[in-house]
Amino acid sequence: MSELVPRRLYPCNQCPWRRDTPPGMFPTERYEALRKTSGTAGDEAPLGAPMFACHKTTEGREQACAGWLATAGVDHIGVRYAVVTGRIPGSALQPGDDWPDLFDSYAEMAATQALKEPTL
Repeated sequence: MSELVPRRLYPCNQCPWRRDTPPGMFPTERYEALRKTSGTAGDEAPLGAPMFACHKTTEGREQACAGWLATAGVDHIGVRYAVVTGRIPGSALQPGDDWPDLFDSYAEMAATQALKEPTL
C-alpha cells in the first residue's frame, strides 16, 4: 500500500475555510498563489497540482488542510487519485457532522478572507 497523505482531521480554529474565521490573516497575493490548489467541476486542479496545506503545519512536514479537502478536494485530480488508491479516505471530502460551517468554494473563501488593502 502507498503512504497515506498527511492531513488534518478537523479544521483548525483559524482555518481560512471556516466562515467564522475573521478575514485578513493573509494578503490577497497569498490567495492568488494558492489558487492553483483548487479547481472547479469541469476545470479540476490537475494531477500534479499542489495541495492546500494547513497554515499551522511546518514547512517540509505539511498536512493537507481539512477544510480544503472537504470543500475543494473533489475538484483536485491528485486528491481523487489518492482516494482511489487508499491514500486519503473518501470521507475526508465531506465535512463531518460536528464541523463548523465552511465556504462553498475557493473563490468565495479567497474573496472573503483576503486582507483588504486600506483605501485612501
